[in-house]
Amino acid sequence: MAKEKATLPPTGAGLMRFFDEDTRAIKISPRGAIAIVLIFVAIEILLHVFGVQLLG
Repeated sequence: MAKEKATLPPTGAGLMRFFDEDTRAIKISPRGAIAIVLIFVAIEILLHVFGVQLLG
């Protein structure tokens, strides 16, 4: 008798991986995201410091 080759069941069950779908969105590099966050933090600090002086 010939040896039968064992087959593995299909994996994934048709689920999409995160990189399978191409969305039309703004793509930002990690450095760009960190820069945007740092700018928002700086604006927040400036508003706390100067907002007290301007608004009393």
